[in-house]
Amino acid sequence: MSHAACVVAILTVSSDQARELELELVRCIVASRAEEGCQRYVISRDQDHGGRFTAEERWASTEAFEQHLETPHFRSLAALLDRLDASVQLMKVTPLDEISDAI
Repeated sequence: MSHAACVVAILTVSSDQARELELELVRCIVASRAEEGCQRYVISRDQDHGGRFTAEERWASTEAFEQHLETPHFRSLAALLDRLDASVQLMKVTPLDEISDAI
């Protein structure tokens, strides 16, 4: 049995690069939400730091998440992050609501 894969990422670029990254993130949102294993894909922009974004993702399985990493839209985003020399913090998480449901 495969478990859901939950990921939170913090992406940071300089404020003058934020618009370029935002446009690519929007393209990635649309394409990622259409993927079969995508259960949640929300990207938000930090209101206090113009160049910081958060991504919250939930995939049906680890395999679905790994397939997402190979898609053209994600590879395009990854290439832009590299070109912009973005800071990327990635966390694989377990939502506490899943634990509390078992109590």
